[in-house]
Amino acid sequence: MTLKSKMSPEDLITKTKEKKKINKNLDANNAYRVTESLAFPRLVGSEGEKRARKIVTEEFEKSGYNPIYKDNFKTSFYNWIVLRYAFIPTGICLILLAVSFFLNPWLSLGLIIVNIYICAKILGLATSSEIKLLKNEEKNFTTQNIYTKLESKNSRAKVIFMGHWDSKSQTFPSSLRVILFMVSLFSFIIILLLYLVFSIMQLIFPFNNLILNNILLYVSVAISIISNLNYFNKTGNKSPGAYDNAAAVGVIIELARYYKNNPIDNIDFVFLCPSSEELNLGGAKDFIQNHKEEFDRKSTYFINLDFIGGEKLIRIITSYGIPRRSSSKKLKDLFLNSARKLDIKIKDVYLPTGAWSDYMPIVQEGFEACWLGSQPGLKYVHTKKDNMELVSKQGIKNILLLCADVVANLNNEYE
Repeated sequence: MTLKSKMSPEDLITKTKEKKKINKNLDANNAYRVTESLAFPRLVGSEGEKRARKIVTEEFEKSGYNPIYKDNFKTSFYNWIVLRYAFIPTGICLILLAVSFFLNPWLSLGLIIVNIYICAKILGLATSSEIKLLKNEEKNFTTQNIYTKLESKNSRAKVIFMGHWDSKSQTFPSSLRVILFMVSLFSFIIILLLYLVFSIMQLIFPFNNLILNNILLYVSVAISIISNLNYFNKTGNKSPGAYDNAAAVGVIIELARYYKNNPIDNIDFVFLCPSSEELNLGGAKDFIQNHKEEFDRKSTYFINLDFIGGEKLIRIITSYGIPRRSSSKKLKDLFLNSARKLDIKIKDVYLPTGAWSDYMPIVQEGFEACWLGSQPGLKYVHTKKDNMELVSKQGIKNILLLCADVVANLNNEYE
């Protein structure tokens, strides 16, 4: 790859014309129309899922694509079932730890190890690259990743736009789920560290402080109660899923149509609509495991759209997890620079834990990726209120313009 040198006045005029052309030819109304057509409950395994798959396929066909690829894979509710129930033994073990602290520091150390093991299993399940299936085959589902491809003249880099088409509802809105998960996780870590320190101190300098013991017991009971609230967060099929994630599919369909009619020289595209994001990030896991050898990690860029359509602020995530993991400084800089140039409000966000998206399995395989979202955030996600009122044409247009400008800049870099 070679960066371009300073542009001549003629080049500047040409680039200005290209930007006006992008603005004119990108059709936010088309993306909004596709969003409306998908704004109904479409949990994997439901009748809505079948309807959604048909719509996504037909919209790619209308955009001029043939063939359209459909990768079948199996998925299940395994992750959500285990995560719901896992908090119960964790809470019980934490209370037993508090009681053991009254009795014997060696017993406390043993229970600390048990608690750490359970927490590690929970976090391991949340970050696993494997799609977990249930033993009862009847409770597993076969679903599809739907995507199409567009090759350029020179094929010097690849951009994969991705946005899942499935939806789900839950008892709690995602904002509350994230709070409960993060409070549970960090509280567990802090209280276990305290028990570890005090247990070691008791072995070296035996002491028995009833006030300290009681405080630790009360705090442990409170943490257990908070964490066990996660058990009541059941998965259902009542959310229309307009903001999460029909709007992303609408944008991807429109980008596919736009680049089909306005090809560029150096960037190949994959327009990917994965399934089962809401169960276990299954579509992204299946896609990247089966196709990663087709992509060069040095020149392939994944742009994941999830929670888009709000017009006030766009959020870009290029770092997540504990410890913090960066996914692409290059994409972050490209999007921040384009947003500044287009006068679109954007904010770089770090996501420690509590929310997941399809971009994470991609990052785990070593590819550069980013996650674009927007306001209103998680407040109405996975509820009946996730409807077309959360999605605006201006919000969709901002995402379209931003993505197109980033691609244009990438295309120029590879000339």
